[in-house]
Amino acid sequence: MAQIIDISNKITNKLPMVKITEELVVTVNNRKSVVLNIQAMVEQMEREDKKEDAAFMTKAMEMLIGKKHSDEIEQMDLPLTEYTTIFETIMDVATGDYGTTPTEK
Repeated sequence: MAQIIDISNKITNKLPMVKITEELVVTVNNRKSVVLNIQAMVEQMEREDKKEDAAFMTKAMEMLIGKKHSDEIEQMDLPLTEYTTIFETIMDVATGDYGTTPTEK
């Protein structure tokens, strides 16, 4: 008889959330289609020899957390390092890399 591997408890179909401030908690759209679209944008930028820029980060944030929440973060007018921290955290959550070390990725 074949062995059955049960992964049903790992499939929740729930979207993760990230708390940015006491008032701002965002839901991250980590659906495969969204993440693959962002990865395609990165690949295109690499082919065109462009570096990640603010326009890319803004577009990716809109895709991952929605325009309303992306605009709320933009209105905070954060220092670039703090905005980058938010962006990288949301990207890591979306790709399942949050909480892993670089060697685990």
